[in-house]
Amino acid sequence: MMDLSPIFVLSITIIVMLFSLFVFKIGTKWCTILTVCGLSLALLCSSIMGYKISINNQVITDISSDNMQIPTKSTTEVDLSSSQEETIPVNAASTEPASTENKSNNVGSNIKVEPNADIDELQIKQSKVDEDKSVDDNSAESSNSKTMEKKKAPASPFNDTQTKLADKKSVNVNNKNVQFATSQKTELDNERNINALFTCDGFGLLYTSLILIISIIVTFFAYRWFKQELKSHGLFYVILLFMTLGGVTLVYASHLMAFFVGIELLSIPFVGLIGYQYIQTHSLEAAVKYMILSAVASAFLLMGIAFYYATTGELTFSGLSYQLSTMTYLSTLLLMGVCLMLVGIGFKLSLVPFQLWLPDVYQGAPTVVALLLSTVGKVAIFCAIARLFLLAPIVNNETIRIILVIMAFCSILWGNLFAFMQSNLKRLLAYSSIAHFGYLLIALIAVQYQVLALETIGVYLIGYILSNICILGVISLESHSNELQDHENEVDLSGLFWRKPILALAMGIGLLSLAGAPLTIGFIGRFLLVLLGVTAELWWLIAAVVIGSALGLYFYARLIINLYIKPTYRDDLLSDFIINIKREKIRLSELFIIFSALLIVICGVYPKWIFSLVNMAQYLTS
Repeated sequence: MMDLSPIFVLSITIIVMLFSLFVFKIGTKWCTILTVCGLSLALLCSSIMGYKISINNQVITDISSDNMQIPTKSTTEVDLSSSQEETIPVNAASTEPASTENKSNNVGSNIKVEPNADIDELQIKQSKVDEDKSVDDNSAESSNSKTMEKKKAPASPFNDTQTKLADKKSVNVNNKNVQFATSQKTELDNERNINALFTCDGFGLLYTSLILIISIIVTFFAYRWFKQELKSHGLFYVILLFMTLGGVTLVYASHLMAFFVGIELLSIPFVGLIGYQYIQTHSLEAAVKYMILSAVASAFLLMGIAFYYATTGELTFSGLSYQLSTMTYLSTLLLMGVCLMLVGIGFKLSLVPFQLWLPDVYQGAPTVVALLLSTVGKVAIFCAIARLFLLAPIVNNETIRIILVIMAFCSILWGNLFAFMQSNLKRLLAYSSIAHFGYLLIALIAVQYQVLALETIGVYLIGYILSNICILGVISLESHSNELQDHENEVDLSGLFWRKPILALAMGIGLLSLAGAPLTIGFIGRFLLVLLGVTAELWWLIAAVVIGSALGLYFYARLIINLYIKPTYRDDLLSDFIINIKREKIRLSELFIIFSALLIVICGVYPKWIFSLVNMAQYLTS
């Protein structure tokens, strides 16, 4: 069960963490170390599985591309008068004696057996030669035969034996290659199709690795956020591990029940994380709102799955794909099931008209939890939905397609218009998140262009994750858990460049990437979205992307300018700025932010390697 090793490692880490908390009463520092070790081990297992799958895919591709015909030559060459090269077909082992005899008796006929020659064609040629010979006189035939006997030595029995052995060897090699390719294919299918509930493939392992990396980064941010408090916060890391386990389970899911369990295992810990620091303003309000609305959305989702099962009789993604592809038309019950599922999914992804809860929850949650909610909470769900939509042709129905187009169009415009009016940075990012997942919904609508859709989803999500790490990471490092509110307003971050220039530069790069500015990975993702929309002829959505990008460029630029505003009350600003550059400490948390900003720029300037990474993450189609 190596395929499920990330889930096993996370489960064991949770057990060890609970045992250490209740028995040894470990503090926040040791909880951080234990959490990082467990997440790192799970990330290592995920990387090993990804490497193994990519190697197996490469081996099968190499074998299938090989030419299965093997030309052979006799080890002992006999100088025949015709001096013809002997080439033996691999799949015609039973015809060698006949071809050898024809060669010795019909030297005048230029019959050459090619590797891909058809046996019937050879027999037709041989029959024509025999008919020509029968026309000749008996005397001429006898004289010709005598002359040929003088000119040609008899065929060596040793040569015939070597020819048969060489041909038999070539056939054995061919059979071994075919058996090896079949065994490798069977082994790979067994690795990917773990059981009916989970699928281990490159698509899932890529996003599993991203979820684990985000969780490791948030673990360090949370330690810095709790640093000024003396009491232990081990419970926070236990809930974080449960949330990560839910995200990984959701990405692995290939069954609607595993999909539902993964969503609940992801959503329920978020209630505890959002209301964890209950002394902060709006924290309990945000937790209660999320809990109630999440329960209602889960009820809609479960009812939709029940209607789905009542119509198709299948719960696996591959079974749904077969049932939907064989249906001539979608029944009313199935359409109701899909619509109810879209209600639950729309809430989890905060798409219009199910988005009203998101700004309040972002504002009330701690910044590190808002980072988890905007990345892990949405990326895991979107990847599971992408797998379902790519396998099951749901969007081929015109009614469902129109519903998704309306949701995407309204999400893009609603998110950008309301973000335009925000001064609180976390509320602004909440509305921006609505718009960004409206952009990504274009990839699901244009699902028939599967390769381009997968590449677009991968590149866009990676850019979105890196940008959120840069922005929310800086806000988290500027805040502390013993304060009533994080430093999330524009006033709190005004002139950050003159206090912490490196962090301000990284945050500015993250904002530019979200705006889709050139030379950033955000621009590459936005370009792929437009290209995909043009290919699918989604002109209304392309217009919404253009308008939303123009609006987004304004409020993102406003935040960037705010970071570089010079304080008017400081006379010795330049000297203090030089001192701040020299004294600015680069710890591990700051290093994560700086590295994310560098990746944003590198992928924007040279995106080839990110395309290669996404291309390797192929999903399982059967």
